[in-house]
Amino acid sequence: MISRRSGLRIINVLMLLVLLGGYSYYSWLRLLERHAIHQFDWQGASLSLTGIGLARLDLEQRASTGVTRVNAEQLHLGWQQFSLTPPFWQHIRLARLAVARHPAVQNSQQEPTATTAPDLQQLATALAWLPLSLHIEQLTAELPCASGRCTLQGDLQLKQTQDTSRALELLLNLQHREQQQAWRAQLQGDAQAADLQLTLAVDGQRQLSLHSSLRNSPAGPVWSGDLSAPDLSQAAALQDWLSQWALAPGERLPSAPSAAQLSATWQLQLASGALSLERLRSASGQVNASASLPEPWPIPGAGRVQGTFGVAARGVGGQWFAERLAADLQLDRVPAQWLSALPAALHPDSLHLRIQASSPLAELPGNLAERSLPLAISLTSSGVSQFDLQANLALANAAPWAAQLDKAQLKVSSPGLAVDDWQLRDLKATLHFNGYLDSEQLRLNLSKGSQLELGQLSSADLRLAQVSATTQDLQLHAQHQAGTLQTWRLQGPATLAARRLEHALLKPQGWRWQGTLTATEQQLELNGKVAADTDLQLAVQLQHDSRQGLRLQAQLTEVFLRAGNPLSTTLTDWPALLDFNNGRLSGNASLSLAPGRDLPDLQLELSGKGLAGIYDRSELSGLDARLQLHLDQRQLQLQLNELRLEQVDPGMPIGPALLRGTYKAARAQPGQGLLELQQAQAAVMGGMLRLDPGRWDLQQRTLVFPLHLQGLDLNQLFTLYPAEGLAGSGLIDGQLPLSIGPAGIEIEQGQLHARAPGGRLEFHSERIRALGRSNPAMQLVTQSLEDFQFTTLTSQVDYDRQGKLLLAMRLEGRNPAIERGRPIHFNINLEEDIPTLLASLQLTDKVNEIIKQRVQQRMLERNAASPKEP
Repeated sequence: MISRRSGLRIINVLMLLVLLGGYSYYSWLRLLERHAIHQFDWQGASLSLTGIGLARLDLEQRASTGVTRVNAEQLHLGWQQFSLTPPFWQHIRLARLAVARHPAVQNSQQEPTATTAPDLQQLATALAWLPLSLHIEQLTAELPCASGRCTLQGDLQLKQTQDTSRALELLLNLQHREQQQAWRAQLQGDAQAADLQLTLAVDGQRQLSLHSSLRNSPAGPVWSGDLSAPDLSQAAALQDWLSQWALAPGERLPSAPSAAQLSATWQLQLASGALSLERLRSASGQVNASASLPEPWPIPGAGRVQGTFGVAARGVGGQWFAERLAADLQLDRVPAQWLSALPAALHPDSLHLRIQASSPLAELPGNLAERSLPLAISLTSSGVSQFDLQANLALANAAPWAAQLDKAQLKVSSPGLAVDDWQLRDLKATLHFNGYLDSEQLRLNLSKGSQLELGQLSSADLRLAQVSATTQDLQLHAQHQAGTLQTWRLQGPATLAARRLEHALLKPQGWRWQGTLTATEQQLELNGKVAADTDLQLAVQLQHDSRQGLRLQAQLTEVFLRAGNPLSTTLTDWPALLDFNNGRLSGNASLSLAPGRDLPDLQLELSGKGLAGIYDRSELSGLDARLQLHLDQRQLQLQLNELRLEQVDPGMPIGPALLRGTYKAARAQPGQGLLELQQAQAAVMGGMLRLDPGRWDLQQRTLVFPLHLQGLDLNQLFTLYPAEGLAGSGLIDGQLPLSIGPAGIEIEQGQLHARAPGGRLEFHSERIRALGRSNPAMQLVTQSLEDFQFTTLTSQVDYDRQGKLLLAMRLEGRNPAIERGRPIHFNINLEEDIPTLLASLQLTDKVNEIIKQRVQQRMLERNAASPKEP
């Protein structure tokens, strides 16, 4: 029988249990509401001496950030170290836990939430909610990722001490494909200090370890730590796992190598408050990082990288200074966007970059003198085309960023490349320069020894062999924004030479240009001298403007022809039969090509003084001339302001001669224009041969030039004419209609007559006398011509295309010694082969040897072409 005292105790216990149950139920409801838990169901509850068991537990949390569902099976909550405050159960075991997280759909106009890490107080509060032990035999977590939804599978163990400085150890084993990742984290700390140790092993091989320490101080939190991955042999497996979480569907990273070493240390003084990226940027302290990639490592945007890299930086109140930078890297599969400004033939297969510490540069701009990191850099390439850059570099170790190059040398070689319509072969360049670069400007200065060489440079109509370009002080100043050039200016002296230049208008030979170059983004100017191997020299000024087009001016340095004629050895269109050996030549030319036009405008002026030489089989002397050529989009105009010739000798001397005239034609039909002569005359054998001013249309097949002969002296004619014993006196006038057509030159029905009062003829020839003695009919003729005084001499003149001159002469006069000077009339027909006559006159010892050879050659050609008599 229960005593009264015992009964009261039982009642008190029951009442206490009821009160505790009610309080617990009320607290539980408040807890669910505070954490936005809308569903909390369990099945198969059981009670034992060791704790409470649940066969299944389903929980759903609906917060503003999204929905989280938790499903647990075979849950065991141990009584050991049970607490009336959360967490109620300090020891928890689960056979299976499945977590699914569905984030809330974010409004496109909603600002993204800034992500911050908890401070030490928040961290200590979070640790207080964790149980002392947690064991999940099978863990499945379905979480959002870049590809949509990703799943983690594995098991988890958590252990925690309960002393003043709580220590937590977490073991997480994840299964990915056929590999196992073992994550081990140890966290110890309180509201004043915390330490984290993290390690990762893949298939039992340790990959990386992290030690991080966070301490509170009066100035704010101090964060220090180190990251080490001495043997990252499972990089490919980690990359495959991370790709599922970080890459969108269809995207793949290049395969990672099987080895790498990474390390980093840091110690940062942070501002008070939650840890965030902004507070990291404004921190003070030290950061050191290094990497060693013994095998090529694919890095997006940089190709494959192999080698070592190290950097050290110091921060003061958010201002960061680089203290060390070292690299020895090999870059393969260089991204095309890095090389877009270079021709495809210059794209390298790989790059080798070396950076190491160097001595400070002697001279630095004021903004770099006290904040520069001195480095020596080496950048080389491999491939069909190669380059090698060596330089000393002063790099600004803090913002604003800037760099100073000193004693830089760039070597480039390429077997061939194409630039627009130009083909380059055997390119070799060596550039010595220094420069400066910052966020706004670029300055480069090419120094002595800079040279570019090309085995060949060619386009559709031009070919240059053995080309070289040199400079001593070519300067580039540029303004840029975000790496894009805004304005630039290139200026300085330069020399360009080609051992052989080939063009349809020029004879192959070497050329050289020396002068100054000025170029901007809109304009190009060249000012200097051009010289050929033949000593032809031109002063050249070239301007090219994107709005006004191309303008070229050239002045021919006065040529003294006694030393040779550089024009004849330079121009392919120089007349082959024209050879000057004395006098002076000068000239100038200007060319302009407006934007959008295919054809240029050209103006040319050429003048000669005292020219002497040979044209074909004629000797020239005392030639003064000034010729102007103007060529625009529609018309060609040639103006001969004045041509004065002292003498031309095609076998008989002609001169002085004077010629003035113009020629105009459509540019499309330069040979069918209009010839206008203002003055054309020449002295010949004491007389004057003249052409009246007039116009001739070259579209006509045959052109007729009505020549006027005035005052030809028979005495000079007979002196030149190779007829033995012939002499005379008198002046001859006449009209000679000279026709020039496709078949040649001819004169039809020209007229000659003696000027009053007449003249005298004397013909003393023993051969003619013998003819008279044997033929009485000829005796009177021969005797009359021995001293014939004529009052009338007329003749019809015909000259055919084969060079035959026909004279139908009528003579009226007397011989005082015959029959008391009675009147005598003669009708004489003469035929003369003028080319042969002139040739015979030229074949003397006094004639130029070149003319003699040409005359002999022409006679051989005429004889070979003449039909042979049967």
